[in-house]
Amino acid sequence: MTELGIPDVQTLPGIAAAPARWAELHARMQQRIFLRSEGNLIDVGAPQVVTGALLARSTEVVAAANRFFSGVAATYYQRPELRDELLVNPMLEPLLELEADVPAATPLSRLDAVLEQGSGIRVIEINSVGVCLIHMRGLFYLIRELSRGGFPDEASRLDRLSRTMADGFLQFARARAPELPKRPVIGGLVPSGWFRAGQLLFRAAFERAGCEYVFGGPEHLELTERDVLLRGRRVDVLWPDFFFYIGYQYSRYKDIAFPAPMPGYGSTPALAAELASDPRFLAHLRRGHVVMVSPARSYLALSKSLLSWVHREDRPVDPEVRAVLARHVARTYSARDRADGLVTREIVERERGEYLIKPCQYGASFGVQLGRMLEPDAWRARLAEIWNDPSWAVQVFHPPIKTARGDWLSLGLQNFDGTLGGVFLRTSRSLLINARDAGFIPALPGGT
Repeated sequence: MTELGIPDVQTLPGIAAAPARWAELHARMQQRIFLRSEGNLIDVGAPQVVTGALLARSTEVVAAANRFFSGVAATYYQRPELRDELLVNPMLEPLLELEADVPAATPLSRLDAVLEQGSGIRVIEINSVGVCLIHMRGLFYLIRELSRGGFPDEASRLDRLSRTMADGFLQFARARAPELPKRPVIGGLVPSGWFRAGQLLFRAAFERAGCEYVFGGPEHLELTERDVLLRGRRVDVLWPDFFFYIGYQYSRYKDIAFPAPMPGYGSTPALAAELASDPRFLAHLRRGHVVMVSPARSYLALSKSLLSWVHREDRPVDPEVRAVLARHVARTYSARDRADGLVTREIVERERGEYLIKPCQYGASFGVQLGRMLEPDAWRARLAEIWNDPSWAVQVFHPPIKTARGDWLSLGLQNFDGTLGGVFLRTSRSLLINARDAGFIPALPGGT
């Protein structure tokens, strides 16, 4: 079965017309080690097209959320009294000092959402840093296999999402370096030994889009007086998200058990902090010798509790943006909201089926608990533990819809600085849909 039975979502016509050939290709892909490696365990489904009301809402939400998080990041500079709500790790403070006049905050990001009946969207969190693009390795792998497996037209059409990704990088970079070469060199900086297979697919995708790409670990990075070099090649655009993000998040991510083996990264925090404060690196960024994407500002939008600002009139949110997001964002309560009495513990205890709790800065669904999945005493105990903790959010639970096969469905809305760069569907038998081990189904925006 290739059709999901979801309004405004249809299988690519060439695949829908050849279900037996797709089934054979799908079975072959699932036997490969790639889909069970680099921390992921996924099942890649038949690619889809998103149209109609769902496409319109997705486009509107991405544009509004991009403006919202740009405003959130700006408060770091304009409203120092609100900085505590951003939960900033001081590791990136030297980089943040350089970005006071950089308006873009989330040029490479993804909104995670649930799909409700009638094509309604409820955003439940943002992945504000470009590390979220790791899940596109499944897209690139599918493109390769479609091309080799008798679906060249579908591979070519799906590859437009690769071009949109590259355009997102280049749009951000050229706004800061107008003299960027026609075929720039993008450098992917990762923790030592990370994502070697996935990085090869990223390299191929960037090359198809007209860029050069080189990747390596901190041991391959060299800072000269004039250039930033990676594996001996001068880099025009440095993409250090995997490196900085793991350094930034190490204290949390070391607790996560990934479904497939991952290399060690215990040395990354010290190495990332060293680079973030290296005067030579800061000088290169200041002089425009290299453009860094994602900007450090992306980390200011990382906390899941920041969605609470959508529903608080005393937070600096553009009224037009607030009006859009208030219809499409799950009501979220930060520790500040809870202290201000915007929601009471008694209500959340009593109506546990209507709420969930989540840590503000973990990824991969780590720590998320649904009230309806816990016994009353266990739920009450968890609320007592986290209620006054600013690193935890309380959120209204919106049940997702199911596919024709009976799987729960969630959406990943890829955002490239306000442009919808694809809709990535996740399917799971569990209400707790985890991107690391769920079904992965890429969907093109209609007309792409």
